[in-house]
Amino acid sequence: MLGWWRRRRLSDGARRRLVMALARAEEQLVETHVRNALELLDAVGDELPLDQVVEIYLESLDVSEPRSSIVARRVLARLEAGARERAERPDPVEG
Repeated sequence: MLGWWRRRRLSDGARRRLVMALARAEEQLVETHVRNALELLDAVGDELPLDQVVEIYLESLDVSEPRSSIVARRVLARLEAGARERAERPDPVEG
């Protein structure tokens, strides 16, 4: 897909804007996959192991490498960050 723009003569500014727009689009696409995978994890709860749910999500949406590895790592990182935040919160005072 990107081969066509490499063969075209673009100004340095246009090439930079194109690369930046593609990078933003890729990041937004990955973030959307991460949010959707997390929603799927919430939906199935403890019915399936975490890795299996993520694998089902990535396969069913045909997310290929390297994007699938990026999404899987970010899902795990987000879950770990959430667990860390919950562990650091003080227990509410029972009244």
